[in-house]
Amino acid sequence: METAQTLGNRVALDRLGTIASSVCALHCALCAFAPALLPLSGFGVLVSHGAEWGFTLVATVLAIAAAIKGYCSCGAWKAPAMLLTGGIVLFIARFTETLGVDVPEVFITVVGGGILVGGHLANLRACRS
Repeated sequence: METAQTLGNRVALDRLGTIASSVCALHCALCAFAPALLPLSGFGVLVSHGAEWGFTLVATVLAIAAAIKGYCSCGAWKAPAMLLTGGIVLFIARFTETLGVDVPEVFITVVGGGILVGGHLANLRACRS
């Protein structure tokens, strides 16, 4: 049985993960559809490869932590599977860009971020019941 504090920590982790994944997906969409907007508004650093790797790492670490806590507390497998899949998709997108593979990595990244958001929301729902 989960204590109130443990449940609160897990819920906070999923909420933080949902926000981080949403910000990551929004960042990728902005970089793809309005690449001149960020440098003009003073946020040019967000267009860098370092920022993209940073977003990927933070979102994936939060996803892994939420997957472990979610699975251990309620035993549901769907949400952790989604979280791990989303992290893998984000890394695939980063490596396609790094290796110069001719694939529109922004779409892969946005899909990966969307899977992460869905995984965090599924994790919240699964362990509430």
